[in-house]
Formats: sequence, structure tokens, C-alpha cells
Amino acid sequence: MSVVALQIGFACIIFLILAAIAGTLYRDVSVAVTEGISKALAPDATPISIGDAITAQLSSLRSRTVAIAAFAIIGITLIFGYVIARIALQPTRDALESQKRFIGNIAHELRTPLSIIKTNTEVALMSVDITTESRKTFESTVEELDRISEIINNLLSLSASIRPERIEFSDVDLGNVIQRVMGKLTGLAQQKQLELTERMSERRSVHGNPAALEQIAMNIVKNAIVYTSRGGRILITVEPVYPDYIEFTVQDSGTGIARKNLFRIFEPYYRVDISRTRGNGGSGLGLAIVSELVKLHNGKITVRSAEGRGTTVTILFPAGKQFVGIRDSVRDENDTASEIAVDYSHNVRRKA
Repeated sequence: MSVVALQIGFACIIFLILAAIAGTLYRDVSVAVTEGISKALAPDATPISIGDAITAQLSSLRSRTVAIAAFAIIGITLIFGYVIARIALQPTRDALESQKRFIGNIAHELRTPLSIIKTNTEVALMSVDITTESRKTFESTVEELDRISEIINNLLSLSASIRPERIEFSDVDLGNVIQRVMGKLTGLAQQKQLELTERMSERRSVHGNPAALEQIAMNIVKNAIVYTSRGGRILITVEPVYPDYIEFTVQDSGTGIARKNLFRIFEPYYRVDISRTRGNGGSGLGLAIVSELVKLHNGKITVRSAEGRGTTVTILFPAGKQFVGIRDSVRDENDTASEIAVDYSHNVRRKA
């Protein structure tokens, strides 16, 4: 109803503007013609000069009137278009926020029973009387519970990303965050016999939220491990680049991402390879959450990939307040690689 009322109001305002402009134009034309007639009655007047003067004046009035009308109509149209769009999209935004909040609340409620089920299952695994078949069943149950827990954590992160006022920012040592993540993923990397290399600068403090930064690093590094074949290589670097930024890069020798899929990887629940991702325990939320959290940090994320040659994910974070990064990074990538970049660094918003 509000949109209809605004549209009616918009039509009325346009009509009033056109009526006012038409009235002004009629008055100005009348004045110009009257002045022309007065000059024509003068003894020394010539018809040609008077006609040229009137024509030039009428042309000037026409140009001025058209310009005023165009600017007025364009301005009013932009204002009303923005207001109407805001009102029309508000229910959608409210519904999306309510949905994410509902998902977050449900995820919170599921955490406790899942934790109890996992604990009871692990206790049952400690029994010496358990049969081999039962042990395999319980171990599979624990793996699935871990997968569900990861999905819940991702849902909670996605829910928290729409309420940035709840996230506190401070100077964080990104190197320590990466070390914690690597400690949790060491077992998975060892199973695939991957070569993990870390290169970290002494200047690696970023202005961010520790939990959010760990979530970003966990999703990026885990993806690299999952999609890198046995015996492959993963390089993780943290170094200062440009003034006021710290660059976090994860480069793998995995399968890579096709160009047609690369531009959709940040969509929630989108999977490049449905069967393989599902088998690896993915929820399709990892990179969507990474994108949202990088946005909260006013950073920039770039994904560069080529099929069969691997993927490089680069994230720029605002540097910590105690130093300024001064040197640029050097890249040596094949020109046939595809790249997608999402830049949130222009959102000037920092929390002390």
C-alpha cells in the first residue's frame, strides 16, 4: 500500500512540476513577445532585427525550460525510485534477517544434545567389550557428529555476520591464529601426506576479531587440504603489503576450479562438485561465510585458480594499529588462470 501511495504521489509531483514549468514558460514567452511588439512599434526598429531578437530569446527560453524540466524530473525520479526500492525490499531484508536469526538460534539449541551424544559415543568406544562392527559404527557416528558440529559452527558464523555490532575488534596476531588452525588440521594433512610450508613475517598484526579470523583461516586452509591430492603442496604466507594491510595467502597444488564455477563460489550452499564436497563433509557455507567475515573486516578476498594447477586464495586485512605495512607482494602466476576478487576495503568502519 505504501508503494502504491508513493507512486501516486510521484505522478502528482511530476504533474505539478510540468504544470509549473509550462506556466513559467507561457509567462516568459508572453513577456518576450510583448517586448518584441513594443520594440517593433519604435520608430527606428527594423523587422529583421526584431524577429531575430525574439527568435533568439524564445530559443534561450526553450533550452532553459527543457534543462530545468529534465533535471527536476530526473532528480525526483531518482529520489522516489530509491525510496520505493527501500520500502519494497524491506520485507525481504527483514525476512532474510529473521531466517538467519532463526537458524542461529536453532544451531545454538542443537549444540548441547550433539555434544552429549558425541561424549556418550566416545565413552562407548572406550569399552574393551565392544565388538569390531560396533566400533566401526560408533566411529562413523563420531565422524558424522563432527561434520554436523562444523555445519552448526558455520551457521552460527553466518548468523553472527548479519549483526556486526556484536563482534568486537582489536589488534590480533594473525600468525598465532594460523598456528592454532594448523594444529587442528595437522592430522588431516598427515593423512594425505601433504607438504605444508609456512612463511610468516614478524609484522603480522591485523585489526580484527580473533574468532572470526580463525573461522576464515580454518575454512580456507581446510579447503586447500581437502582439494589437494595426496603428496601435494600447500604454501601459507602472512606478510605486510601496501600501507596498512596484511596479506594472508593459501596456495595449493590441488584440482583447481573451472572458470564457470569460480564466480559462484561465494554463494551460500553452492558446491563445485556436489558428490565430492558432500563426501568430504562440506556444507556449502564455508566460502560464503569467509566472504561475509572478510566484509566485516573491511578487507579484500581474491581467488585465483586454474584447473589441474591449483588455487590461490589471498585475503587482505587492515593492519594492526601499531605498524604500517610498506611493501607490495610479488606474484608469478600463469596468465591462463581465472580470478575473482571481492573488495570490501572501501567500507570505512573500524571498531576500537
